Amino acid sequence: MVPLRYNARNLVVRWRTTALTAVGFTLVVALLIVMLAFVEGLKELAANSGHPGNVIILRDGANDELFSELNVEDVHTSLQGLFGVSEHLVRHEDQPLISFEVYSIATQELPPAQPGGRPSYRFLQIRGIEEPEISGAVHDLVLQPGSRWFDRSGTECVMGAGIARTLRLGLGDSFQPRPGLPPIWTIVGIMDTAGSPFDSEIWAKREDVGKYFGKDNEERGQSFYTSIVVRTTSYEMAQAAAAAFKDSSEIKLNALPERDYYDKLTESIQTFQFSAIFIAIVMAVGGMFGLMNTMFAAVSQRIKDIGVLRIIGYSRRKILLSFLLESLLIAAIGGLAGLALGSLAHGIEQTGQLSSGQGGGKTVVFKMIVDAKVLRTAGLFALTMGLLGGLLPALSAMRLRPLDAVR
Repeated sequence: MVPLRYNARNLVVRWRTTALTAVGFTLVVALLIVMLAFVEGLKELAANSGHPGNVIILRDGANDELFSELNVEDVHTSLQGLFGVSEHLVRHEDQPLISFEVYSIATQELPPAQPGGRPSYRFLQIRGIEEPEISGAVHDLVLQPGSRWFDRSGTECVMGAGIARTLRLGLGDSFQPRPGLPPIWTIVGIMDTAGSPFDSEIWAKREDVGKYFGKDNEERGQSFYTSIVVRTTSYEMAQAAAAAFKDSSEIKLNALPERDYYDKLTESIQTFQFSAIFIAIVMAVGGMFGLMNTMFAAVSQRIKDIGVLRIIGYSRRKILLSFLLESLLIAAIGGLAGLALGSLAHGIEQTGQLSSGQGGGKTVVFKMIVDAKVLRTAGLFALTMGLLGGLLPALSAMRLRPLDAVR
């Protein structure tokens, strides 16, 4: 039997070294959990983004609505027939559920933090829509109590709950997205957008967004949509409708189910995930060397003990297992503390980016998720570090000759 009591007693006697090594494991495991929780939060947001029956229509060749332009006149002359006759479109009061939208990014200047300092800037995501109530139904968005959808006067807007918190604005407040531009909107609604990419968006009248944020060409008298979202009865129907829109002979389009669109936007998450794993591996190597140093020191201090254990009948294999278990115990202590510390990240609100790879993307507000999969991954990671960090010292202890050790 492996001398477990002997190992446990040695850890207690050498508690300072044990504690310092375990703290290193705690920090590595906690950081890994935070990074994985960030990735899981983005994945959860992406998985819940877009209705399965929705089709998003973009300009031919565009994968991101920020870079899409669909001439308003062409859309209504070429596609209205398809919208009207399809039996697979969901209807609201005998009208198909279709959201005509223009999406843009506004740069808002912030005052200097200190007198005489430089101003800072932030990006605002603004979406212009034709019929706010219809668009809300298409995207399954409802308003918080006391809110209403904006009217067509052009002086009102609604906001996602996330951006409203960021800007510290509420119902009845005035909002100017960019100094010097005419629109000063009154906030009449806060959308209940938790867990959706619309949490960071501001919705206003399409004509104003197109005119003041670079989407319309006034010289040529052209107005544009960046996207059109159509609600069908199911994901299968969304796939069929997307194919039909792409095959239109009158106007060149890129159409795909909205779920597929957001899946493409989340491909950038994989890059962050690989980066998180790489950083964790680098830190793990440092943790393993720290543990290895601790265990080599333990072996050198207990050479005579090892010789005695061999003489009284403990085999080489048991000595090997003894020191491996000791290193695993240190890793387990640090790992459990790291799991507890990292779990505090669950539910923390963060800002991230969903990118199309074309230089665009969406800033989204989401909550970090520490679930069983994250905890299991981090726990196995800690034990693996403990096993690899203790292997060489355990092998050196196993090779000691009993008589040489007790001299």
